Amino acid sequence: MINKIPRNTAICIMSICLLSIALFFGCGQGHKEQELVPINIAFQEWVGYGLFYLAQEKGFCKDEGIELFFIDEQLDSARRDAFKQGMLDCEGGTLDLLISKLSQDVPVIAVLEIDYSFGGDGIVVNEEIRTLEDLTGKRVALSIDDVGDTFISVLLHKKGKLLNDVTIVSKMPQAVAQAFLDGEADACVTWQPWLSEALKRPGSHLLTSTKEYPDMIIDTLNVRQDLIINSPLLIKGLMRAWFKALDFYKKYPEQASAIIAKYYKITPLEYREQVEGLIWVDYESQIAHKNRSKLIEAFDVISEVKFINGRISSKPQAKKHIDYSLLETLYEDSK
Repeated sequence: MINKIPRNTAICIMSICLLSIALFFGCGQGHKEQELVPINIAFQEWVGYGLFYLAQEKGFCKDEGIELFFIDEQLDSARRDAFKQGMLDCEGGTLDLLISKLSQDVPVIAVLEIDYSFGGDGIVVNEEIRTLEDLTGKRVALSIDDVGDTFISVLLHKKGKLLNDVTIVSKMPQAVAQAFLDGEADACVTWQPWLSEALKRPGSHLLTSTKEYPDMIIDTLNVRQDLIINSPLLIKGLMRAWFKALDFYKKYPEQASAIIAKYYKITPLEYREQVEGLIWVDYESQIAHKNRSKLIEAFDVISEVKFINGRISSKPQAKKHIDYSLLETLYEDSK
């Protein structure tokens, strides 16, 4: 089993990873047998990222000459700072969080689409709330400037409302559902595996989810810009390992979910059920031009809504920060 690196040791480990990469590229070329190059990655506890665990455990990363280290850091602000300091190599993250980073000049580039939520994110409410309009003035638990914040902001925007039309109960992502269960809020905006937990409150129901609003919550693999410039083959190797894991899951879902589920402290069956609320995007779909336009459109809509609600002070441009060049040549230099 892969050990997650707790945040209190993350800085040290990331520094070691960076040093190892420098040593590898500086003096490791003469070895006949290539040593594994460490790459670190961080992401929130979202079931869609589980394929990274699978890629490491099944040896798909090793096949590409990579040792993948997992940094257990749920705070996006900490990941943002680590990117700026050159300590974090890459992350799995939602498009809205990428936009927030880019508005603060964080040097990251999205290189591929991981998945999009299709029912895996939603708004759970008490029995009194039946429409989005009913949320006005109600207490809504969410993590500020996180994916739930963005999801409800866009939905309210479609109804001509602002986020300040509701009373926000601010919580860490992993505590949002519990706040609703404890009665601290009338509604909550969260994702799997916590979405299922929130629905255990008596009388609660799912008001809406990304099944009704697909193409809004999209996860991408984001990489520090200097790594793309200096080590493109390394990043392409990680991308290929991801697609190998995706292919393996599609062929052997029971075996794959048994490997992944332990990282989310759920059963393999629960994992398979929860990932039904997302769509992993395969290689063929990603190189299709129509998918690119959908991603850019979502980027622009979210950027506008975040700007209107005061979450960002400037609107980044999608075409400057989504790079398909590695994806387009992904298999030209593969083993």
